[in-house]
Amino acid sequence: MVHLAVDFANTVRASAGDALAGAAGLAAWLRERRAELEVHLEEADLLAIGEEEAAAARRARDAVRALMAGRDDPGEHVRALNDAVRAAPRWRELAWGPAPSVTARSAHPPVLAAVAELAERAMLLLSGPDRDLIRPCGAPGCVQFFLKEHPRREWCSTGCGNRVRVARHYARTKGA
Repeated sequence: MVHLAVDFANTVRASAGDALAGAAGLAAWLRERRAELEVHLEEADLLAIGEEEAAAARRARDAVRALMAGRDDPGEHVRALNDAVRAAPRWRELAWGPAPSVTARSAHPPVLAAVAELAERAMLLLSGPDRDLIRPCGAPGCVQFFLKEHPRREWCSTGCGNRVRVARHYARTKGA
């Protein structure tokens, strides 16, 4: 299972570009992931996303990527994540009906609350026991991250692994 924070960081792709490039991209990405979020997002919330929310999501995502890669001074990236979390504080409310349930609420727009949740999940991953499992993909040209949950895993996907193995085979047979 892919950690949602890693999925968020991986919205930058070498071949496909930035999945959060604009409001429509953020809306599409959140629509695909809304079942994994605690913050409840209605379709109307996703349709109302503007460039401000998309820019906030990209700032948080870029900070997560920089911290996962271990590059630059972490101070500015930590501040960016903290700013994202503070932009829309959340709390849980209990609903009592046929079946008790808990829903995450915020006094701010739900999309900003979802970005805050993603930033918080990234913080928990970066500061938790799985931190040492975060790896960049070893395939040339790939910019994705993954959690190395198996000792032999070196790539973010089987596709990247296959490309590396095919390239290695090609180099061996062409050089022979």
